[in-house]
Amino acid sequence: MVRAIGIDSGTMSMDLLGFDDKDNNVFLDEAIPREIITSNPEKPIEIIKSLGKVDAIVVSSGYGIPFKRAQESSDKEIELATFINKDDLERKLKIVGLRNLMKLFKSSDLPAYFVPGIIQLNTIPEYRKINRIDLGTSDKLFSAAEALRNEKVYYKKDPKESDIIVIEIGYAYTAALSILHGEIIDGIGGTSGFPGYKGMGAIDGELAYAMASSEPYFSKLRLFQGGIADYLGFDNIDKLNEISKNDKSNKALKMFIESILKDLSIMIVSNTKPERIYLSGRFTRYDNLYAYIKESIEEFLEKISIKAKVVKLMGLGKKAKEAASGAAVLANGISNGTYKDIFEALKLKESKGYIFDFILPIDLRKEIENYFSK
Repeated sequence: MVRAIGIDSGTMSMDLLGFDDKDNNVFLDEAIPREIITSNPEKPIEIIKSLGKVDAIVVSSGYGIPFKRAQESSDKEIELATFINKDDLERKLKIVGLRNLMKLFKSSDLPAYFVPGIIQLNTIPEYRKINRIDLGTSDKLFSAAEALRNEKVYYKKDPKESDIIVIEIGYAYTAALSILHGEIIDGIGGTSGFPGYKGMGAIDGELAYAMASSEPYFSKLRLFQGGIADYLGFDNIDKLNEISKNDKSNKALKMFIESILKDLSIMIVSNTKPERIYLSGRFTRYDNLYAYIKESIEEFLEKISIKAKVVKLMGLGKKAKEAASGAAVLANGISNGTYKDIFEALKLKESKGYIFDFILPIDLRKEIENYFSK
């Protein structure tokens, strides 16, 4: 029996999910507000140590570290995986809590592992990585693992035979992954795709120039602005849930749906015949919104003659979101448990490099690396 734990660092909460593979008994299912983690990064470790022996823990690793034991990572790797400028460090953004937690795991004796971001996967062709950092953070890898678990458990598919697309619709961002034969072959992260609920997504080059000129060293907080919520004028998801039921002509709702469809369209370029499209993230927990998003995707797929089924990603937990469940699936696979085949299909052991490796021209890459490696 393997006892495995996964930790997912979301915008609103840090989720912890633990299960054993004897009978899929869930022994840990928590969602901790990120503010608590920022002020008390030891909290997850305290919880885990109270549970007794565990075989493996997969920790949310920001933009990613090539697969390795936490104790084998360097401070440079942790800092680049959670890169922020000095001003944001002083502002104590939420990512500071994740950085401190990663350093605590590094210095601990726990069987903890760091995992890559999508850009560090060897299964994605290099040409898809040029001038990209955010093809998906490490927690998007967790969602992929959970989708492959769903494939195996609910559809009796060998992970290496799964051709699927995963769309994660989170509180801040929307992201998508293309998975072919169980391998992640493309991705679009929350800051490189179309607008999410809070974040503006990919930034127009001229807007980037204007931002850098008017706000030198502008805060990463800006990446969490300019999305659907700003267009709506509020960030209450319950209110948007009601709008999706009663006012489908709402312009902000149309913006939200169209952004999701555009992210999906990009993934279809590399995966033209997906069997299923999995929807995950906070927004799938709001019935009206989920129904409207699902219906909109189905209508779009019909128009372009793609017969994929649109389904909700089902995690093992009730409090912890699907990504935490996927992280636990990877931890189980690391320990040669029931989901070893999922861990192997994703080829995490072949991951390599730093998140800035594909920035061109080279002089710009060096400037960025030097700045964030100080």
